[in-house]
Amino acid sequence: MDTTKSQQMTGLILGIISVALPIVAGIIADNASSIGVVVVVIIMCLAALVLGIIGIVKSAGAMKAAGAAGENKVVSIIGLIISIIGTVYSAIDFFAVGICVACVLCAAGSIASQLG
Repeated sequence: MDTTKSQQMTGLILGIISVALPIVAGIIADNASSIGVVVVVIIMCLAALVLGIIGIVKSAGAMKAAGAAGENKVVSIIGLIISIIGTVYSAIDFFAVGICVACVLCAAGSIASQLG
């Protein structure tokens, strides 16, 4: 019983973190002045993506375990929904920032080859 509740809470907490990290990364990216900051933002979005996937797995497992034990599944359902939202949001952020960085590096390489 306690194990099921802890699994449900773990999924919920991972879901909340997977939503919060890209938001914090976006705030940091608004003030970005160097490529190092952008790399940190990409790493934060990737971490949120991984945590969101783990949150989905944990929440789904907790929901199955709670159903088998006849316990309340509300926390695991909320954790599953928030983890899915966080995973999608962090994936969009990760690929959007990654594409922007790739475009900037490509343009910089093109300018450098024309100058050199």
